[in-house]
Amino acid sequence: MNYTTFNIGLNNNPFNYEQLADFIDNAFNRTNRKVDIQLREGLYHPDEATIVFEPTAVVRVHHSHEYQDSIWAEMMSQTMCVTFTQECIPYRHIETKEGNVIITEELVYHPHFKGDKYEFDPAFFIDYDEEVN
Repeated sequence: MNYTTFNIGLNNNPFNYEQLADFIDNAFNRTNRKVDIQLREGLYHPDEATIVFEPTAVVRVHHSHEYQDSIWAEMMSQTMCVTFTQECIPYRHIETKEGNVIITEELVYHPHFKGDKYEFDPAFFIDYDEEVN
């Protein structure tokens, strides 16, 4: 069981959901066992007094290669920040090594982002939901 889930916001994104899903499918399906994508409603707090609702693409990539680890997930998040003009993209990477489940969660920022940076907050992360779709 090795997979990574990404949350990609659609506000201020040059791609709409369908375009993003096609892009992700073409980019990841060739080198992975399976890619699941669904449209969900996300939210974030840009400051203490504000809540922003944002349509979010939840992308779950089932890995077929050992090299697709948390380093791969961080690199893909940063690449997608640039491609989809996002300030940041969170990911959750789950892998099994020697019978242990290892979970890595990160909030990865665009390489040119200069604002305040926050830590990954699981309260705002959207997991892929088998019941949706």
